[in-house]
Amino acid sequence: MNYLFSFLLFFTYTFAHSQSYNGPESVEYDPINGEYYISNSSNGQILKWDGSVLTLFVSNVGSGPHGLEIVNNTLYACSGGRLKGYDLIDGTEVLNHNLNGSFLNGISHANEALYISDFSAKRLYKYDLLNNSHELVCTFQKTPNGVYYDQINDRLLVVCWGNNAPIYEVDLSMSSYTSILNTGLGNLDGITMDDCGFFYVSAWSNNSIYRYSPDFTDAQQVVSNLSNPADICYNQTEHVLAVPNSLNNTVDYLTLDLCSPNTSLNELLVDKKIIETKDLFGRSTESMPFLPLIDIFDDGSVQKRIIIE
Repeated sequence: MNYLFSFLLFFTYTFAHSQSYNGPESVEYDPINGEYYISNSSNGQILKWDGSVLTLFVSNVGSGPHGLEIVNNTLYACSGGRLKGYDLIDGTEVLNHNLNGSFLNGISHANEALYISDFSAKRLYKYDLLNNSHELVCTFQKTPNGVYYDQINDRLLVVCWGNNAPIYEVDLSMSSYTSILNTGLGNLDGITMDDCGFFYVSAWSNNSIYRYSPDFTDAQQVVSNLSNPADICYNQTEHVLAVPNSLNNTVDYLTLDLCSPNTSLNELLVDKKIIETKDLFGRSTESMPFLPLIDIFDDGSVQKRIIIE
């Protein structure tokens, strides 16, 4: 089954100036200020990307951090067994709550509660934002990783680590879960949803992103050649899928406009290889790494890419 793309522009940003990615694990988008927050899981930092400059938001977070989630004016972060919160205005720590977890990883929110997966203990926790308290929701058979609250169907979706990884659906009112499907993929990391209700899942087994129909009856590989894609995020305002590549320390921003009624399939970044790279003037880029680049693929397609290093 083919999906329609109006455009797909692939931008890879690598920074070695004021800030740089170091094990980027999770990306969260702030639609009010138009900024992305990225957890640097290898050095205890959270970075901020405003579309042109990568800056340090907070440091010394502790273990990780891993999953990120914005609720109102606070950025919440999973850090070891603790849930931490930071004021979006100045980065002040406003929460440091011990969930007594082993390895808190994925995070999402519904109403006045955060839902957090514990990778090592195979658990799902609920943190009450009003009462500053937490409780155990359920324990999974498989290892939970990324989580996403599907507001349309009032359910929490959980993707799992391991072989033939399942996707779980959690009934929050009953604190119970069921398996939607076994994906046949290995080591799922992140899950997010676009503004049409389609879901995106990142898989380490073949370094790809898969797009699932709203009822999960159909799937298509839409992006490949990634590098341990982790906790992804979809910017529904600008139709951008942000993918942190935890292995090669980059973040990809994929512009996907899938909801326009007049879309046409222009590019699909699957199983394509770069055969040549030039700058905008057709010159070799070896000595000019800061200009926009044009990658030429083996299927004849091209894409614009910016590398700052």
